[in-house]
Amino acid sequence: MQNLRTWTRSPLAFIARRVLKAQRVAMVIGQTVHLSGATREQFLADAEWVAHEQVHLRQYKEFGLLPFLWKYLVESARVGYYQNKYEVEAREEARRVVLADPNHVLRPLPRHAQS
Repeated sequence: MQNLRTWTRSPLAFIARRVLKAQRVAMVIGQTVHLSGATREQFLADAEWVAHEQVHLRQYKEFGLLPFLWKYLVESARVGYYQNKYEVEAREEARRVVLADPNHVLRPLPRHAQS
């Protein structure tokens, strides 16, 4: 996990943070996790958050940079960010990872992301 490539104070993550009206954002583009509103240390300390972004890293690797960006954007336009199947997959996998750790406390899902 320490070799995870991050970009703190990313302008792209800052824009996403404003659009989502979130206090902190991590977003993956290619093989880099872009952060806004959080330090690298804060991000790495949150196993659930890291697991979520690692799913997106895998998705990029599986589909390729431009094909995944296209699929992700089309899906978001079609069903919205929180119901985007790539986001749903990342949330579910992050939950599985942290549920395997008996010492981890799950954060509640945002109301609009709950099924």
